[in-house]
Amino acid sequence: MSDEKNKTLVRRLYEEGINRRDAVAAAAFYAADAKNHGRTVGSAGMQRVFEALFSVFPDFHYRIEEATAEGDRVVCKVTMTGTHLGQPTLPEIFNGMLAGVAPTGKRVQVLQFHGFRIRDGEISEHAAVRDDLGMLLQLGLVKRPA
Repeated sequence: MSDEKNKTLVRRLYEEGINRRDAVAAAAFYAADAKNHGRTVGSAGMQRVFEALFSVFPDFHYRIEEATAEGDRVVCKVTMTGTHLGQPTLPEIFNGMLAGVAPTGKRVQVLQFHGFRIRDGEISEHAAVRDDLGMLLQLGLVKRPA
């Protein structure tokens, strides 16, 4: 696929799946053997990941700030927003930082970078770097030093 087609695929993932909070539709963009953060989880595992994200932030939304593609790679700078109203259905979501944490009802805005590898029109790999400390500060779960 061309660079533009790969970027379009990733934009569709956000628009048609994630931002509609449709875990089934979002997972359909992933290959059956897709990796997430280096672990093979497949599209079924990605569906569980999306369900867990939406369980924590029912109004979960990404805004793409920038998208760059080269070859089979796409990297997006995004802003994630959501209101912390639930608990994760997978304890490892957000590196386990929100497991067992009562919903705060607070809204967050978090800068993230997501990298994708595209193979045969599907996402075969995904990894992200997030400002988790900023999220925890916004949720009031971590205090800034005096």
